[in-house]
Amino acid sequence: MPKHTHSFFMPILCVFTLTACRPAMPEAAGAPLPPGGQTAEQLHLPESDTVQLPETDHVTERPYMVGTWIPYFTVEQLLSSPDERACRSAVKSYLQGLKKTGVNTVFVHVCAFGETSYPSAYYPQLPAVYYHDAMRIFTDICATLGLSLHAWINPLRLQTEEYMNAQNGESTLEVWYRDEKMRTENLSFWEGRYFLNPAAETTVKFLRDVVTELVSKYHPAGVHIDDYFYPTAEPAFDVSDLAASGATELAAWRRNNITRIMQTMCAAVHAADPEAVFSVSPGGNPALNYNTLFADVGAWAAAGDCCDLIIPQLYFGYQNAGCPFAATMQGWYAMPRAEHVQIAAGLAPYKIGQADIYAGGGSEEWILSGGIIARETADVLAQSEGVGVVYYHSDALLQMPEAEAAALDAVLP
Repeated sequence: MPKHTHSFFMPILCVFTLTACRPAMPEAAGAPLPPGGQTAEQLHLPESDTVQLPETDHVTERPYMVGTWIPYFTVEQLLSSPDERACRSAVKSYLQGLKKTGVNTVFVHVCAFGETSYPSAYYPQLPAVYYHDAMRIFTDICATLGLSLHAWINPLRLQTEEYMNAQNGESTLEVWYRDEKMRTENLSFWEGRYFLNPAAETTVKFLRDVVTELVSKYHPAGVHIDDYFYPTAEPAFDVSDLAASGATELAAWRRNNITRIMQTMCAAVHAADPEAVFSVSPGGNPALNYNTLFADVGAWAAAGDCCDLIIPQLYFGYQNAGCPFAATMQGWYAMPRAEHVQIAAGLAPYKIGQADIYAGGGSEEWILSGGIIARETADVLAQSEGVGVVYYHSDALLQMPEAEAAALDAVLP
């Protein structure tokens, strides 16, 4: 595997203990590296297009990542016109707005439910974006604005049975679904929704090919996934697969399945582009990751062949009863990591002014206390071994109350 090195990385290896963080209800998923968009050689633009010089918009270039997740519902809204020129104008205006807040990196959600907002041989394309090529549009515009673009996908989660019955294309996933034998072998069904079977060898190869296609065609700065792994801890989800595997311990077997997927996707990213980054944003509660989602993030970080960048979703206030922000952040940043594996923090401006129903005694903190995101940002940036911060989600960042936005701006020098 390629060894990724970055000048701002400062390894600090400590023992990862998080005694202050006990299991809580799962947080909403959030779920780049420093500034600098794709090169002209990576763009593969039609000859008729003109590549403009990066537009500064009078934004100070920062030595660390200030990122945001642009979720699928925002991508769909931006590409909701059948006129591509109108879509490009909407995307450019939106990204300019983000850049003015200090953002230099965007994670764009291009595959959320087994449909892509770009043409793919493996997934059906999302009709909601009028079959526009979101990756091409965002790649072009991020390049002109000097933004780093990471393609964000949910690798395992698919659509409902009713929705998938209506699909009739020739992508690999649609072909599998229409064939009863392949559907049974390659897909899992749970509570009304299909998933790629995490235990199937075909899933591993499928995701390898998905990543290879995406990186080879668009050359984003990286590929990103969040925390949607196993949809349940119930043994009934994969009892037959466990029996067929010969394994005896369900949880360990599931963790091995997810780790194999991570290793394969990471290797595929690097094979397609040695400079590209494979990143993951696990939930902020390590116990939930390990015991419920079967994501052994500590092993991934230490091994070094599963990801290059970890962005835990630290969507907690300082008064959160289960995972208070300060202790939880320190636990994550003390986690032993291989030399090239970096860490950033995911923060939650979407919680500003909202009750945090899973925070116990801290449930009113985001209503009663101002400046939490600014304070958390300052705490994150004070961690010398970190590479920056990422906000979920972009709409919430743009819609922050004026006082909150001013406080955040003050800590982003």
